[in-house]
Amino acid sequence: KAAVMGVSFVPIRNIMGTDTFKYSGAKMIECPFTGKKFVAMPALYPDVSVIHVHEADVYGNCRIRGITISDLDLARASKRLIITAERLVKTEFFRNEPTYTSIPFYLVDAVCEVPYGSYPGNMYGEYYSDEGHLREWLKAEQDPDEFKKFLEKNIFNCKDHFDYIQMN
Repeated sequence: KAAVMGVSFVPIRNIMGTDTFKYSGAKMIECPFTGKKFVAMPALYPDVSVIHVHEADVYGNCRIRGITISDLDLARASKRLIITAERLVKTEFFRNEPTYTSIPFYLVDAVCEVPYGSYPGNMYGEYYSDEGHLREWLKAEQDPDEFKKFLEKNIFNCKDHFDYIQMN
């Protein structure tokens, strides 16, 4: 939020008294209006971000259906933005219905068509997350040797993304 607004920090309260605050770059401040304590969370400017969307055109205009969480802020704060899309659509889609544009072309540096690009996570209105595969992943991460086997099977031995999807 701070980066998008062009300010050096945003005041928040949700990490006060936690280990997250203790290990972060945030600082405790006092509100000049009320005297209440807040945390000054520093602005973050990612060098490169990747956001997966429902539809995009070749210029980078994007449509996201459903909840966006922080995608729109991330798109505006990033120095470079790569869009992966479930499908590419004609530019006329955005010209005829400009209100569908969630992320405009001028924020985007590259566009890639990547069907099932959110897998094993979900994509609203397209597919559900693969809970079994995610559980397997979380369990494998607890043991370095098991995690190496998991990566070998699911990443290094797959010729491409679709091979990975077919296996799971």
